[in-house]
Order: sequence, then C-alpha cells, then structure tokens
Amino acid sequence: MTTQGQTREGAPRRATSATLTAGVASAAVFFAVAMILEIFGAEPGDGEMTDVAAVVEGLFALTPWAWATIGAYAVVATPVIGLVVSASEYWSVGDRRTVLLAVGVIAVLGASVVVAGLR
Repeated sequence: MTTQGQTREGAPRRATSATLTAGVASAAVFFAVAMILEIFGAEPGDGEMTDVAAVVEGLFALTPWAWATIGAYAVVATPVIGLVVSASEYWSVGDRRTVLLAVGVIAVLGASVVVAGLR
C-alpha cells in the first residue's frame, strides 16, 4: 500500500523531494540574478570561488560573479543535503540499509573532495 508522500510503505520521501526542489529553485534564482545583473551592465567582478568572504562581499555589491558563484555552491550542495535528508527520513522508519547507502554515497563524495583538494 502506498500513501501520498511515500514511494512504498514506510518509505518517506516528502522532505527529500522538498529539499531537492528548494536547492534547484534557489540555484536557478541565483543564476537568474547573475544574468539580470550582467544584462543591466553591472561590473562583472572576479575572484576565487574558495574565497567565501569575497563572494559574500560580491553578493552585497551585486556583482554577477558572486551571484553565479553562490548558484554554483547551491548546485553542488543540493545533492549532498538531499542525501542527508534522505538518510534522516529512512532512519525515522528504521530502514537501515537505505540509511547506510545514503551515508556511503556521502562518504564517497567526501573522499572525492579530499582527493581533489590534495591535487
């Protein structure tokens, strides 16, 4: 038996779906703001994506670079946050196998970030 908000009995998905939708929508808004600022002739700005202080400063200064950067942050963070929410949802119904799968994927993603940082 399935109910609204669940894929199979005991398999929640509502929070995961909302998380992924919010992440994609926010990234789209950030990229749209960057494009609108660029169209209206704002100074593009520049910097390193890893310089969070420069990104925040650029957001307040309305530079397209900073808004596009925050959009990229949202695109990268959304799946990881979705996995954390999925693990939490499945933990709440006692589906340990799915929780371990989600945590395993997060671990692989974390390892890839560490390896990329070592290069």
